[in-house]
Amino acid sequence: MIRDLRELAELNADRPAVLAWVEAVIALYRRAQAFADGRPRRRAQAQRGFQQALARLAGAYAKEAEAPQCTLAQRMMKHLSELFVFVGDPAVPADNNLAERSLRPAVVARKISGGTRSAKGSETRMGLMSLFGTWQAQGKPLLPTCQELLLSPSPA
Repeated sequence: MIRDLRELAELNADRPAVLAWVEAVIALYRRAQAFADGRPRRRAQAQRGFQQALARLAGAYAKEAEAPQCTLAQRMMKHLSELFVFVGDPAVPADNNLAERSLRPAVVARKISGGTRSAKGSETRMGLMSLFGTWQAQGKPLLPTCQELLLSPSPA
């Protein structure tokens, strides 16, 4: 979301209203990131408060088709309940950097190799990369785990 906000600001550098909106949304997100309270009830209240604040900011433009921020505001409104989960649950990261980093090797491999030559090949490659990535994240040794999977009896 922050990346999309910055891109919106860059594309609309000559529009003070758009820049002010982008800054307000980013400031809200930063305040949410900085929120720290160990009490679950207080965290839940804060999460609802941040959601309401974003709903006010995004709702103002979600129905304004001519506004440059309309599409992004609509996406924010659609995913409002998901955007501040990290405030309510400290175990949830405030960004998706880990998910993006885990996809990077697959994307780089695809770009270097030129991809596969069929939909089935792409499906197989992504399935294997998903398995290997999961095993690696779980700290499992790849070769023995793969052998175990291949040698285990298949479910009926």
